Amino acid sequence: MGVEFMAVGAMAETTDAARGLTAVTDPNQVRHDMSLTLRTENGSAIAPPNKPGVRIGVYKSWRPASDEGWTRFTLDTFSIPFRSLSDADIRAGDLRARFDVVILPSQSDKQIVEGYAAGTYPAEYTGGISESGVASLRTFVEAGGTLICFDAATDLAIKRFDLPVKNVLADLKQADFFCPGSILRLKVDIKHPIGQGLRPETDAFFINSAAFAILDEKRVTPIARYANDHVLRSGWLRGEKYLAGKVALAEVTMGRGRVILFGFRPQHRGQTWGTFPFIFNAIERGRH
Repeated sequence: MGVEFMAVGAMAETTDAARGLTAVTDPNQVRHDMSLTLRTENGSAIAPPNKPGVRIGVYKSWRPASDEGWTRFTLDTFSIPFRSLSDADIRAGDLRARFDVVILPSQSDKQIVEGYAAGTYPAEYTGGISESGVASLRTFVEAGGTLICFDAATDLAIKRFDLPVKNVLADLKQADFFCPGSILRLKVDIKHPIGQGLRPETDAFFINSAAFAILDEKRVTPIARYANDHVLRSGWLRGEKYLAGKVALAEVTMGRGRVILFGFRPQHRGQTWGTFPFIFNAIERGRH
């Protein structure tokens, strides 16, 4: 058995070239094999919603987060160029010279800042962005950058940057509030640049997400709120009173830049097309 295993392992290491295989260079090769209509044009069939020029970085933790993958999937679907940012990229600083917008997908403050513990993996994969990375993000925003935080990542910005915003759901027990994956109704300020193009009433996907109270109206602008009544559109919601009328999406000024807080996930699993425009508009804020 040992000899057979070694032989199989050796065969697995055979190069593609030795096996007579070549890389696919034309997507129509695949489309032909799958009996799909061949294309004559190049690129995505979906035109990018944003004009070119905004430099976007998407944080990619060494602690895998599915929301990061769905963020990349959504941007790729709409042909929006971006660069993935590792922990080391964030820690290196000077982000404003390289980016106009940095996106933090939904991930806890602890996972982003601390990452994997030292000694559990090679050093380059441990430690998260660390406190130096937090300082780098702060400097980025204060220098005029736009930091977009999805769902759980809002906790990092609120706590680490001492933003005048509070997640009113943070300390509630499941017996009082529970919404594990439902569609909720939002009231949107369509006059705000981030709300433009959306309907005054827009549905959003909420999965153990956040709802905000504003502590300083001079610095914080609400863009969307959870409806005051009949919040639930589909799914399960216990404790509607705790989020009714609370802020779901806000923009907070900080130095010369801004932090955009999404209490929900506008790109959840690449399926929430109704809230994609929030993302495109938020990215566009990085142009100003």
